[in-house]
Amino acid sequence: MKALITRFKGGHDPHEFRVYVIQSSTLKRFVVMEIILGPIVYNVALYLCHNALLAGVSTWAGTEGLKRLPLVFRRIAGT
Repeated sequence: MKALITRFKGGHDPHEFRVYVIQSSTLKRFVVMEIILGPIVYNVALYLCHNALLAGVSTWAGTEGLKRLPLVFRRIAGT
């Protein structure tokens, strides 16, 4: 356990101040995908299959699929 703790603490200065920059477009994309489209996909899936477990899986698969959709279009276009 001591080796695990020293591995995590070894590379960091305790007086170091870190700043993480998050672009606003990334934040907006997250809000739209997860917070707005997630419940919409869940309600549609729940209405279609009447099963909460399948609706939850559909929500996960739907939002992940929409996140990867631009990558698919780029591969099809060849750029």
